[in-house]
Amino acid sequence: MFIKFLAFLTLATIMNNEFTQAIDKAAREAVDYWHNYYRTELAAGRVKNYNGKLMPKAKDMKKMKFSMELEKSAQAWADKCTYSHSDPGGNYGESFFATTKYENDSYAIQRSITAWWAELPAKGAVLPEPGQDCVPFNGPQNSRGIGHWTQLAWWETNQVGCGIGRCNKYKTICCLSLQKTVINI
Repeated sequence: MFIKFLAFLTLATIMNNEFTQAIDKAAREAVDYWHNYYRTELAAGRVKNYNGKLMPKAKDMKKMKFSMELEKSAQAWADKCTYSHSDPGGNYGESFFATTKYENDSYAIQRSITAWWAELPAKGAVLPEPGQDCVPFNGPQNSRGIGHWTQLAWWETNQVGCGIGRCNKYKTICCLSLQKTVINI
């Protein structure tokens, strides 16, 4: 009887997606690699805005490092298998993506980060006002639809953690990073 109960409990948990499987080492390395790849391109002034002009070079772009603490929070949200952002509050910014459940985790991470980065050439960023050296993330920037891109591009952010929800028909990717108010370039 006890074995039947354990089998039922295991099946119910799997069907409700209430299990947590953290991302593996290769996926963590993909998070680091792709975040830093795009940030390096921006820092070097090789990234185009939606108008085809290059974004200004960054003066002091920090290297991103994977945070297990942020992963834990991101994983908790991704495991809910909701196709929406959470309300992380605090000093966290969040990027969210969904993809087919058949992609391996490293490729799913690459696709999500690439999609977030593609917001810039598709929708564009407001450039610094004359005499300013910071790309603002307030006012007009907030309504442009580049919120995921700004999570990747904030010069001062140096930690990121991601989780992957393994849902019935798809995967959810949630990445958290420390939130700032301007992109300093």
